[in-house]
Amino acid sequence: MLLAFLFLAISSVATFSAPLLMLPLESDADGNLSALWENSIMQVFKEAGFETQKIEQEHFAECQTIDCVISAARASGAGGLFRGRLRVEGKDSVSIRLRIDWLAGNSRPQTEIQRTVPIAWEEVLKSGIILKLLSGITGKNADVEYTGNRNTHISVETSPEYAVVMLNGNAICQSPCIFSDSGSTAQIAAYWSSGENLWAAKRTVRLSGDTAKVFLELRRSYTGTEIRTNPSNALVFSADVLNADSKPMGKTPYAMQSLPGEMQIRLFHEGYSDTLLNVKIDALDKHIQFVQLAPITDPQKIHEQNLLIKSQFKKKLGHGLLGGSVGPLAMGILLCVLAQDDYQKARDIKRELELPYIGGPNFKAKVKENNNAVNDGDLKRGFGIGLISLSVLLAGAGFSMSF
Repeated sequence: MLLAFLFLAISSVATFSAPLLMLPLESDADGNLSALWENSIMQVFKEAGFETQKIEQEHFAECQTIDCVISAARASGAGGLFRGRLRVEGKDSVSIRLRIDWLAGNSRPQTEIQRTVPIAWEEVLKSGIILKLLSGITGKNADVEYTGNRNTHISVETSPEYAVVMLNGNAICQSPCIFSDSGSTAQIAAYWSSGENLWAAKRTVRLSGDTAKVFLELRRSYTGTEIRTNPSNALVFSADVLNADSKPMGKTPYAMQSLPGEMQIRLFHEGYSDTLLNVKIDALDKHIQFVQLAPITDPQKIHEQNLLIKSQFKKKLGHGLLGGSVGPLAMGILLCVLAQDDYQKARDIKRELELPYIGGPNFKAKVKENNNAVNDGDLKRGFGIGLISLSVLLAGAGFSMSF
């Protein structure tokens, strides 16, 4: 579907080796719609010759202004920085603002597009707005009308409506929508999510003639992909760079459940190279993805992995000590409070003993009770202070190992 447009873009935009960093869209739209736009724009950039890398705002956490973000992106070796905004204008249209700050060289040319466009991604491509954005980087005109073959138009409706529609595994629009494809067959899938639950359907359609109509009745889906490794018990992380703060999502065999599409994870096993894995989640079918991990033979990489394992263990132990310091602290404070009750009891008895008594067994019993109360208070306070001191030691050790 995108090829006809991308041929135009590729002819006008050079291929750059430096990556084009892509920040998440600012959006007030449904999460599925925002993700659809992000994925579609990233795919257009990639097929137009850009090395596109999606990043999160947290990568520039130290920056308070966009100028700081741009400078940090340039310092990291990025060729450009893409950012955009998506605002719903009505049932069938959105207001978009797309901008690229090109960071190569000494200057910082800017390309910015702002317009109200249809929600349907196919119609956005036909409008030429993406080609304008790409052409603005080189200054070459790519604002041309589409004159290629229209291929087969595919009209998709779903029940319920507004499901995300996928063509051959790629999300392209929300139902009801119309798009085109040049193949002889097409796999049409759709899904609709309500938080934890997923409804989906899919169908393979033969493309012949000008139009193909597809209706999909969504049903409850329990789709997922099971990741298996040899050796097993590999830790599963997000695709981010591993460090001491990284927390595993689980270990293999690991059942991944997510919205249909493709996502990336990292597999880690001591003695084996880290593996970045692209995982495909089908709309309806469950799959098993097997990975043969490669042993590490480079001594330097073995040393680096051992340092990472030690730092992760040290941090985990530190967190455990910090958590373990809470119990002794609470018990120590409680004993000190109870010790004050004993001291108060001793003071009350002492005031009774100061009254004029003739003497006798009762007086001696009160003296003994006073002494016992003081001794009990001293014992509890001693244990309490000891436990509080232990808590401080544990917290100090835990803090030093955690940071």
